[in-house]
Amino acid sequence: MKPIKIALFAGMLTLSIVGVLYFMTTPSPKTSWVISGGEKLGMYDEVAHSLATALKGDSGTKVTVQNSSGSKQNLDHLQKRISDLCLVQNDIAGKKGFTSIATLYEEALHVVVRTETGSLQELANGTFSLGPLGGGTEGLALAALRQAGFEKNEITLRKESFESGIKALREKRTDAVCIVTSIGNRAIHSLLEEGEFALLDFGEKAFEGIRYSYPFAHTCEIPSKVYPVKPGYGLPKKNISTLGTEVLLVCRQDLPEKNAFDLARFLGDNHANLIRAHPLLAQMDSPKNLRHLQFPVHPGAQLHFDRHEPSFIQAWADPIALVLSVLVIAWGALATIRKIYLMRLKENLDEFFHKVECITSELVEGTKPERSMKIARELHEIRRETTRKLIAEELFADDSFVIFQRQLHTAQQLVNEALRKADEERKNIVPEKDSKNEKSSQA
Repeated sequence: MKPIKIALFAGMLTLSIVGVLYFMTTPSPKTSWVISGGEKLGMYDEVAHSLATALKGDSGTKVTVQNSSGSKQNLDHLQKRISDLCLVQNDIAGKKGFTSIATLYEEALHVVVRTETGSLQELANGTFSLGPLGGGTEGLALAALRQAGFEKNEITLRKESFESGIKALREKRTDAVCIVTSIGNRAIHSLLEEGEFALLDFGEKAFEGIRYSYPFAHTCEIPSKVYPVKPGYGLPKKNISTLGTEVLLVCRQDLPEKNAFDLARFLGDNHANLIRAHPLLAQMDSPKNLRHLQFPVHPGAQLHFDRHEPSFIQAWADPIALVLSVLVIAWGALATIRKIYLMRLKENLDEFFHKVECITSELVEGTKPERSMKIARELHEIRRETTRKLIAEELFADDSFVIFQRQLHTAQQLVNEALRKADEERKNIVPEKDSKNEKSSQA
């Protein structure tokens, strides 16, 4: 096999391997998503369904919305690969391996009390409902209560659904129900319309120091009259200082960059449609704009928020690395094939070595003229055959071939010497016979 054929074979093998590995490792557009939202008919559930409706669009993408108790359970679903995306509050602590795609909207802590509760002091040693286990209200509510001066060992905490908490509040088994939700939440609106409940005011600038104790939250206000309860009248009567945090769309870190980039770009390109689907999504933004971000921005989403398509190197980094790796492997394979091929050629040359060695040994021991002539023809045939193979690149002109040529030359000299001696002996014998014939004729 000629070297050029080996190179062509190795090249074709490399391209085949690269092609197969490329199609095996390059992610295709994702056509199926599972979004973990929240409690059925809750705000997370509404927003998750709005995202699902937009993602489905006309592309035929399959999107499933899964209910949960809230942010903590959503992260659990994400970690267990039950879901691909989930809604999570930025202040919820999560394990490594989670990244964010977008900031969806802001949530604020609402503390619902009975209308007869007039101040914080009345809630000392009181009972607070902090939402369901696995929800996102607990962390923000406890941070607010600590900042307001409540000691955890002096109050009673209940972990239950919002509906159960409101029922307990009606029955006076609970003094306050905490819920972290978007401003304008319909459930809060309905409660305030009843006239039996109000929103607790922690006091102006009550949370100015929260950035030192709970940095993933920020101060915000529930605007006055944001919940209209009758024509010309809304609650609360004045702005209420409270704590807020952002709701993020979170995914696993191992989501392929292309899928994350396509998703972030889709959300950006369809922002108007998303706002029509749910007004809260008008607040959607890049997570990188947050001062404190619990979940780093996914590299694929980051490319979109940086407002440029991935460069050639970024887009093809993995395939390029793959190609280089395969080329290195192919080069090693080519070297191995060449080595094996050269070994096979050496084996072919060894046959000629053996023939010449046998001939040389026979010449050294002495041969008859007839045998010498036959050996000369054999050596000529060996030289002709090896020269043909050399021209056809079936043999390499390496050190072994040079040694072989020397051995062949030695054998050629030996046979030439044998033939010369045989010729001399023949000439000496002929004159002697002629002299004997002449003597016989004289007699």
